[in-house]
Amino acid sequence: MQILERNKLEAELIHLLQRAEGPYRRALALIETSLPQSQPTADDISACLVRLEPLMKQTEEVERELAPCRQQWTDAGYRATPELKSVFQQHGQLLSTLIEKVNALEQRMQELRRQARPQVDAVVRHHQMQRAYQHSGRTA
Repeated sequence: MQILERNKLEAELIHLLQRAEGPYRRALALIETSLPQSQPTADDISACLVRLEPLMKQTEEVERELAPCRQQWTDAGYRATPELKSVFQQHGQLLSTLIEKVNALEQRMQELRRQARPQVDAVVRHHQMQRAYQHSGRTA
């Protein structure tokens, strides 16, 4: 009976892991096809993130469904078959690649923010000086 239970749980886990790959692959493809290979702009990244959001919500839903099954597998202490190991490896590689891409986008946005900060500060100072000048002109 335990072998049947284990096989059923493993089949469900494999199914859910493979199902999770769909949104992950679509998210990865979206990032790879909608952004320039080098130096995307903040607008490029923002537009990509807007389109990426529904896919990330799908991945959250699939991961929520997957979590109890994964926990049940872990709690039972079963050993993974070669098929499950292969699916875990694929899933891990896909997730790792997606995380790398998202981290690269985050780093690029931080870089753009650092580059823009002096320009924004100059504009803010300019507006402050204009307001101060206008205010002093009214009180004189």
